[in-house]
Amino acid sequence: MAKSQDEETRILLENIARAISQRGQTIHGRKKIVELQAKSGVSLHDDASSETYTPNSIDSLNHFLIEYSKLCPASRLTVKILAYQNSVTVPEKLEKKRKSLIDRLREPSSFFDNL
Repeated sequence: MAKSQDEETRILLENIARAISQRGQTIHGRKKIVELQAKSGVSLHDDASSETYTPNSIDSLNHFLIEYSKLCPASRLTVKILAYQNSVTVPEKLEKKRKSLIDRLREPSSFFDNL
């Protein structure tokens, strides 16, 4: 029986999320990663052969990747690299360039307009 494209994408995203979860526990601490999993509704520690196992949705996995990428610039880059290596499209939120402090300082400020 062939797997659907969505199922293949879900499996790839889950593999990326598992790798990121393991890396993140080493760098950011277990507590922080467990909080991110709970916030995004992702369960990465279930045994797939268990009776209570339910697969994670693509939306919840994408939410986990977005939340993880917010931890630091290296986390964001890791998510993007793993997605590229696995030929998975990253969530649109990760594609947008973030403004640096220099970019923000160069923008005209409305602070003095109201004086």
